[in-house]
Amino acid sequence: MNLDLAPWVLAWCALAMACGGLIKGVLGIGTPLLTVPMMALVLPVHEAVVIMAIPVVAANLWQAYDAEQPLETVKRFWPALAALFAGTWFGVWILSGIEERVLLTIVGIMVICFTLIQGSKRKIMIPARVEKLTGVAFCGSAGLIGGLSSMFGPMMILYLVSLPTLSKDKFVNTISFLYVGAVVPWAVLLVVMGLMDARLALVSGLAVIPLSAGLLIGRSIRKYVRDSIFYRLILGVLIVSGGSMIWRALL
Repeated sequence: MNLDLAPWVLAWCALAMACGGLIKGVLGIGTPLLTVPMMALVLPVHEAVVIMAIPVVAANLWQAYDAEQPLETVKRFWPALAALFAGTWFGVWILSGIEERVLLTIVGIMVICFTLIQGSKRKIMIPARVEKLTGVAFCGSAGLIGGLSSMFGPMMILYLVSLPTLSKDKFVNTISFLYVGAVVPWAVLLVVMGLMDARLALVSGLAVIPLSAGLLIGRSIRKYVRDSIFYRLILGVLIVSGGSMIWRALL
C-alpha cells in the first residue's frame, strides 16, 4: 500500500514517535503532548492525532502488562478504570453539545492551580479510606473531559500524585493501566466514526516500532531518576497540560 508520504516526512514522524516513547518510558505520560505537535509540523493536525491511536494503545497495554504485581493494581484501581471508561463514552456521545472552550478553560486553570499547590509545602494527600471514591470522581471527570477534547491525562495525574503510597514505578504502571480505559474506546471511536482510513491505520501501526524503541530506552533511564525528581517532572508535565488546555480554548 502506498503511504503517500515523502521519506523525510516518515523519518520526522518516526523521530517524533521515538521521542514520545522516551518520555512515556521515563514518566509514563506526556507522549501526545510532544508527539502530536512535532508531527503537526509536517502533517495536518487531525492526521497527527489519528496516527497516535495504535502506538498509544500498544504502549499503555505494554506498560500495564509489564507492571510488577499487576493484579494488585487491578484490585486497587478498578473502580477508577471503570469510571474512566464510562466517562469517555459519555463525554464523546452525550456531552458533545457542551461548550468545549469554557470547559477547557476552567479545567486548565484548576490543573495549574492544583499543580502549584502540590509543588508547595501545602501538598494535598488523599487518605486511603477515600482513595477509591476519589478515584471514581477524578477518573470519571478525566473521561468526560477527554471524550470532549482528547485531554485525558491531567485529572488522572492529579489523582495519582495525591496518593502518598505511590512510588515512581507504581505511578507509571498505574497510569498506564488507567489510560487503557481511555485510549481503547477512543481508538475504537476513531474507526467507527471513519476518521482512521487504511492509509492512516498502516502509518499508525508502523509508528509502534519507533515508539517502542523510545519506550525501552526511557524505561532504562527511569531507574536512575530519583523519586523526588520524577515527581517534579510530573508536575512540570501537568503545568504544560493545563496551559495546553487554556491555549486550545483560546484558539
